[in-house]
Amino acid sequence: MIDKLHKPFFFSFVALVCAGALLVMLRIWDVHLPEDLFYKIIATLAVLILLFGFLLVVNSDFGQHKKLKDENYLD
Repeated sequence: MIDKLHKPFFFSFVALVCAGALLVMLRIWDVHLPEDLFYKIIATLAVLILLFGFLLVVNSDFGQHKKLKDENYLD
């Protein structure tokens, strides 16, 4: 079950980073977006990126890598 979640977490993580980068590029190229809305969206994306990053770390620790560590294949 946990191994099946790694790919969606990773793709969600990449999508959120790309969305944040796109938003910053639009702001650089003077696409009109209210300043408070821009910062709220960036803050929300940052929190979601941290959440998905944390979930990726937890998933890899309890997934296949944990099994290999327990069997002394990995350090």
